[in-house]
Order: sequence, then C-alpha cells, then structure tokens
Amino acid sequence: MPKPFVFNDQTQDNSYGFSIVTAGISLKRFKKNPMMLNQHWNSTSNVLGKWENVKVDKDLLLAEPVFDLDDEDAVFVSGKVDRGFINSCSMGITFNREDLQIVGDKVIMTKCELYECSIVAVPSNANSIRLYSQSGELLKDEEVKELCLSLQPVTGENQTLELNPKNDMKKITLSLAVLTALSFDKTNPDVDVEAVEAAVLKLSLENAESKGKLLAMQTEKDNAVAADLKATLDAGQAAGKFAAPKRAEFEALGNVSLSILKTTLDSIPAKTTLADKTVVAVGGGATTKEEFQKLSLDAQLAFKTTQPDEYAKLFNTKK
Repeated sequence: MPKPFVFNDQTQDNSYGFSIVTAGISLKRFKKNPMMLNQHWNSTSNVLGKWENVKVDKDLLLAEPVFDLDDEDAVFVSGKVDRGFINSCSMGITFNREDLQIVGDKVIMTKCELYECSIVAVPSNANSIRLYSQSGELLKDEEVKELCLSLQPVTGENQTLELNPKNDMKKITLSLAVLTALSFDKTNPDVDVEAVEAAVLKLSLENAESKGKLLAMQTEKDNAVAADLKATLDAGQAAGKFAAPKRAEFEALGNVSLSILKTTLDSIPAKTTLADKTVVAVGGGATTKEEFQKLSLDAQLAFKTTQPDEYAKLFNTKK
C-alpha cells in the first residue's frame, strides 16, 4: 500500500503565511478528476498519475498516489517516491477572497476548492501551496502577497474603537452586545486588548470550523448523489434502456432531477435477449427457407427455439 501524502495540515501555516481549515476544503471537483501534476505544470505531458483514498483525518487532508507506470517520467518520479527521496506534495486551490480573513494575529482561509495536487521536489516549506483564480489561472506570488496585505482584521460586531486612556491604551471599551457575545463580565465594559483578541480569535476559529463542517457535509451529500446518478445510469445502460451515445442526455436529466430520471428509466422496457431466456416470437413464422433467410439473426434463433418442428421441416433435420 502506498504511503499517503499530506495535502494539508490546518495547524501549520503555508508558504504565504496563512493556514487552511481542512474541513473547509471542497473535494467535489477534485474527486471527479484527481490529477497528480508535476510541479504544477498544467499540461497532459505533466500528468504523473492520480490520487486515491482522499480523506480527512482530524487536522490533516491525506491521499495516496497512483503513478502512471506506462509513462517514463511518472516511473522516474515514482521511483524517487518509493525510495524516499521525494515525499512532498503541493495543493493547487481556487478560492473566494472573502474566505481569506485575518483573525486576531493569524490569516486563515475558511473555505476553498481543491483544483489539483502536484508532486514537488522542494516546497517552500512543509505545507507548500499554489493559488488559482476562479477562472483557473495560476496567481503569481506577488498577487497573493498583495491580497494578504490587503486583508482587514475581523472584529467583533458593534465594537467601539475608543481606547481607555487610564490604562496606557491597553484596554478597549466594548458595547453590551459584544461583552455578551464574548462571554465577558457585562458590568465591566473595559477589557484588556489581549483578552478581546483571544476571544475574537476563538469565536472566529469556531465559526470557521462550523462552516468547514457544513461544507464537508454538503460535499459528502453531493458525492452520494453523484454516485447514485452513476449507478442509475450504469444500470439503465446495462439493461439496454438506452445506448451509450444517449448517456449524456440521460445524465443531464439526472442532474436536473434524479427522481425524474429514475421514473423515466423505469418506464422504458429493458432489452430482452436469448441469454435472458426470453425470445421474441416470430409473427407468422417462416414457411420456406427463403423466408427464413430474410429474418434477422435474432429472429432466426427465436424461430429455431420456439418452433423446432417447423424449423426441422424447413431444413429436413431431426429434432
């Protein structure tokens, strides 16, 4: 069994100085095409293989590499991995700007979508990452740094910014609503700055974790629906209810409404074959060899099976 790679560790900052909530990483898109690229080079010649058994284990997002052993470059890299000379990977993600926030003294990405994951030789640190725009364009380091610098800290709602001069600017005065939200003593609105920052950070992390869990639940639900759709289409196609060229049309219907797709397929009779011990009777039979030869192969077999006496008369054979 291949050793799993660590895609993400939410307790560690990446090369840009922020951490990513593991439960907030959507895998819906990635599981449909779990690409393993070489150093983030997005081209067919740089696909080394794919990732399997992608899973969340507490703070970690893990997956196992499967290399394309018919590709010379992939075999070369696979050997380096097997011998322990390469053990690093780097996620490529897409994200929305509002999901990257400053909470207390930390920068946290609460949600993102896994786009690809690459084998890398020397990541900038143990948690390297590359960021893509929503259009799929790889962002330059300068663009990401500018984005991080432009972020504004997350503060408590209704918090006043007046500092209390009595304690050398080390306390702030909070409204009753904020005191209640942060579980402070409501009779004392003057609170240490450090205590406020710690409380806000705690609430923000809990909020980010809750959002991540909701996203993970939605992703799991979406994956279950996708699996159900695939199973329904596979069963319908195997039963001969539609031919392969029509699969895309039925899949589009299933994406709109899986229940309507199932009802539609249930209304289509399955294709019957001799292998199923079900034959189609030949209307009127065949009275001459010439008529028999004009029948389709299925009809000929059905005639021979269902009307052995007539078949024997036509060809003067014994039953």
